[in-house]
Amino acid sequence: MAVAPVVVALVLWAVLSSPVMLAFAVLGPVMAVASYAESRRQSRAEHRRAEAVFESELDACVRGARALAHHDLRELHRSAPGARALISGCSDARESQLILGFGRVRTRFKIQGELRELPDDAQARLEPFLVLDDAPVVADSERVRLTGNRHLILAASRALLIQRAASVGRVAIGSSAVGEALNGEIRGHRGDWRPVLTADHGPGMLLDFGVDFDPRADGLGPSQRQHTPPRELHIRMLSPAQATVELADGQRLTVRPELVTVEELRAFAQLRARAESGQLLAGRDGDASAASTLRLRRLPHHASLAAQIGTQNGVAFEVDLVADGPHAVVGGTTGSGKSELLVTWVLAMTATRSTRDVQVLCFDFKGGATFDQIAALPHCVGVVTDLDDHEARRAAASLSAEIRFRERALRAAGAKQVAEAPSLARLVVVVDEYQALVDSDAELQAVFSDISARGRSLGVHLILCAQQPASAVRGATLANCSIRISLRVIAAADSTAVIGSGAAANLPVSTPGLAIVVAGEGAAQVQVQRSSSDTIAACIRAGAEREAHLGGTPPQPPWLPALPAEIAARALREPSALDEPSTFEESGRRGLAFGIADDTELRRQPTAVFTPRLGAMLVIGGPRTGKTGCLAMLAETARTVQGAESPAVVVLSDDLETAWDQLRSPELTSRPGLLLVDDVDLFLSQVDEPYRSAFAERLTLLVRRSATGFPAVVFTTSRAGGHASVLVGAAAQTLRLVGGDRAAYVMAGGEPSDHRSHAGPGRATWHGLPCQVARATRPLRAPRARSDDPGDPRDALAQTGAENLLVAARRIEPLRRILEARGFACTTLGAWLADRAADAGPAQAPDTDAAPRRAVLGVVEDWQAQFGLLSRLAAEHPVLLSGLSTGEHRTLLRGDPLPPPVLDARRGAVLRSLTGETTRVGWTDEEARLDGPSALRARDLSAPPTPP
Repeated sequence: MAVAPVVVALVLWAVLSSPVMLAFAVLGPVMAVASYAESRRQSRAEHRRAEAVFESELDACVRGARALAHHDLRELHRSAPGARALISGCSDARESQLILGFGRVRTRFKIQGELRELPDDAQARLEPFLVLDDAPVVADSERVRLTGNRHLILAASRALLIQRAASVGRVAIGSSAVGEALNGEIRGHRGDWRPVLTADHGPGMLLDFGVDFDPRADGLGPSQRQHTPPRELHIRMLSPAQATVELADGQRLTVRPELVTVEELRAFAQLRARAESGQLLAGRDGDASAASTLRLRRLPHHASLAAQIGTQNGVAFEVDLVADGPHAVVGGTTGSGKSELLVTWVLAMTATRSTRDVQVLCFDFKGGATFDQIAALPHCVGVVTDLDDHEARRAAASLSAEIRFRERALRAAGAKQVAEAPSLARLVVVVDEYQALVDSDAELQAVFSDISARGRSLGVHLILCAQQPASAVRGATLANCSIRISLRVIAAADSTAVIGSGAAANLPVSTPGLAIVVAGEGAAQVQVQRSSSDTIAACIRAGAEREAHLGGTPPQPPWLPALPAEIAARALREPSALDEPSTFEESGRRGLAFGIADDTELRRQPTAVFTPRLGAMLVIGGPRTGKTGCLAMLAETARTVQGAESPAVVVLSDDLETAWDQLRSPELTSRPGLLLVDDVDLFLSQVDEPYRSAFAERLTLLVRRSATGFPAVVFTTSRAGGHASVLVGAAAQTLRLVGGDRAAYVMAGGEPSDHRSHAGPGRATWHGLPCQVARATRPLRAPRARSDDPGDPRDALAQTGAENLLVAARRIEPLRRILEARGFACTTLGAWLADRAADAGPAQAPDTDAAPRRAVLGVVEDWQAQFGLLSRLAAEHPVLLSGLSTGEHRTLLRGDPLPPPVLDARRGAVLRSLTGETTRVGWTDEEARLDGPSALRARDLSAPPTPP
């Protein structure tokens, strides 16, 4: 590029022979230098931007690495708490991993890319979070050899034994001198560890927690089966604070070992023995020993839901939703005993447990015939039937809220599962006729599928009963139902789909309640017990007495009560404000409260609030559904905030003239306010063109500006189409009333499932939630037609200094009498034009005090005959138009805007100023009577008749 100007300059010099052309050759070096400087500047700028992006991403990476490192460390301490945590009762030995000590461990997350490719300072910032200090070092083998000082070996061995007290229990100890000493220390506590001495000729002491035992022996001898022993871990005890560990994969680590004294080992064993035998109870406040060992006690009623549902060969048969579950599915044809099985199962689960341990939610889609008899059971938090489809869907959807609530509760308690959170009771959801339940709402399949996947750790269990579970229960849900029960079925395929064989199809018809139960490893034929009414009553009484003895609050359903059919205005809890412009701009909860919403999934019923900053609000619904009542509630809320006499609340009048003045009032858009328009579709349908288009255009403009300007607009309509279609499309918020005609509701855009044919006024949906509009204390009142005199032609003459008032009317005689009564000297158009033609002298200013104002009257045809005359004179004289249609107005005064409507020519006219602005002037009742009985009505103005 730098050579091009030089070449061009030489060519031009050769052609033109002008030395001036050689000056262009200088551009080459100049462009080269400039290009180089610009490239350097851009490179530096790009480098600075890249450095800023890199630093930002590095900061985010460091923050993420720090958070992940802390999370990894917490998870390691939780999954591998160590002997000290088990002794203090802060963890459970059943689920702990075997740790060898505490040291530096690499984090489990990985950073994408090569760390060594980063700059040194970036590596220095990230490396501290790639290794965890003082983290548990988890064993990768159950075979451990300890060498070093004898006393240190024994202390470290005791720590390993405590970690495996409950999770394994079995241990083989090498027959060395140190092993003999350890075996002597734990003698008498064989119920915890079941030790056995095994031949060992290696150094130090060998502990093998993965030893196999011969089931034919007495439990004290190892199995004689030949197998390859696992690789040993080697722990070399260097000092009480340091040991080296050689893992099975060859990795060497330096750790801080855990050391336990013999007294601590014996105390731990004694506390475990007392806890397992049920002798250790929660101590009184301040009983540190009992409180510290409370977590060692696994309360059977909270960790198990074992229930006797029948007999097998005369022996009691139990199923446990915790141990065998977490969920169950029950199949069987009509009359096979499914309902009796469910009742017996519920009674058996609750017979020895309080409501703090287990609660039951029943879905009875047989009309309530199954669970009505146990509805009074204290553990039963609700019986939902198909008699109220809406309530059934609310209850089922609320289970999602229950899942989220339990997740938050476990997180707050630092627990992994509900067994570690005594404050959470297990919830058993029992569904009779599951097929009918999910058919009522297709979304419920996803709800129950989610519960089946996450219910085990959260303590939510399902018992789903259907005639054909294979077709009723979704595959993902059925896969999590470990307990399968099939009573008598007709087809072998139905039996195979539930229990894996066709045995249930061969059950005799003469023996109701006979079932095939698959729970655990095998199948059993069980005769289900049938609970009599006396047994049910006794269980209810016993449960009530137990709850009265324990005290506390009775369990509540996992869903809130349905919204009432009527809500008083004082029930609205959320404040609102409309007195300052910032009210419409702030992003908080401020707004106008008008009802209460029902958020079933989040288990809350917040106040429904219209927020003006989000845009205009549409209220759509059929007749007698509560549209006007909603506007009345909003008006009452606004007036409560602003004061009863505040003019900021504007209710659009159904009178055409008044509505026109309201929408074009400067005050409407100059300060905060609320514009309420009731039945806008009916209003527009009663207005003829061109006023209909003018009203629709003005309302649409106000609706679209509602979010950013004044006023806030709320309007109602019965349908989404027709003249109000543009307004409906411009609304940002919609309150859809769900009552009335179903077809009209669906045509207006509503979901068929939301419609309630018997819903009362005010029942609606708001932002996807059911809502009930509160009842206002005062009805909505629109202003009446204007009865005052909005203007006087004499004022127009006085303001402009004009001498003449030009009058164009359909009938001039009534106007002559009215204007003469107001002090005008009236003359006809023809006479006035003749006087103007005769008077060729200079115009003189009229003496307003000596002579009356003059009105020049002409019928429409006379003015039209003088084509363009009125348009020219209108720049010098005000014009009064009476009884003219909009077409005649625009013919006489081309370019004028649409004049304000005048419904009754006897009571008003249109006054045009010199600037082209049009206003309405009115006549008094006495002046209107001067017109006589043949007054011109609104139909002559192309305007709608006055509403009755």
